[in-house]
Amino acid sequence: MDVRIPLYLQLKNTLLNRIDNGELLPGERLESERDLSEKYGVNRQTVRSALNVLIEDGVLVKVPYKGTFVAQQIMKPSWGTYDDANDHRGFSSFLKSQGYSISSKVLVSEKIEPTTSIRARLKLEEGEDVYCLERVRYYNDEPFSLEIAYISYKYVEGIEEYDFSKVSLYDFMATKGHDPYNFHRSLIVQFPDERVSKLLGNMKEPVYRFQYIGYDQENNVVEYTHSYIRSDKSTYRFRI
Repeated sequence: MDVRIPLYLQLKNTLLNRIDNGELLPGERLESERDLSEKYGVNRQTVRSALNVLIEDGVLVKVPYKGTFVAQQIMKPSWGTYDDANDHRGFSSFLKSQGYSISSKVLVSEKIEPTTSIRARLKLEEGEDVYCLERVRYYNDEPFSLEIAYISYKYVEGIEEYDFSKVSLYDFMATKGHDPYNFHRSLIVQFPDERVSKLLGNMKEPVYRFQYIGYDQENNVVEYTHSYIRSDKSTYRFRI
């Protein structure tokens, strides 16, 4: 065990690995808290804390008088990086791979004069244009996220001819040879402002706010994006 990480989080990740590796299958009953305590050399409160986190995430289901089981189907989309292949996937492909029906509503799709902040993040020279694409993303007909992407126009000329309620932004950028390949990301959990709340279905709970800068394979900065993702409709999973 790594003493720098709380024991219950280490146990949580151990159980997730067992599920991801197929050792524990959907609908299968876990060992009792006592057996897990003995198996992993931790106290029962640590076991209980780890199980509660996985239950809250929808990974496990507790059935009174019967025990704790692996969920037959995790109802919340899981968001986050799992491996190198997933690291370069966009919103649509990531959730479609989990079996969700994805759609988009375009709010803004136009060339804009960038602010000083946007210009600096995209490493633009004076006078260079930016394309702004703002969309509400839906899964199973419910608003899931608001994405505001700023893209260096010189890398995506002709973008205004496409309907990004139907076309994948990253697929289009790939046709230009400038799809994002590496990212610098940051994550903030915050309450949404009035506009974001309304666009996400009058949400009152906190949102995951991602900010990321995308680089193509030649290390050009091609994208600067803000993404507001509903915390009540998704689970952000990561390894520590």
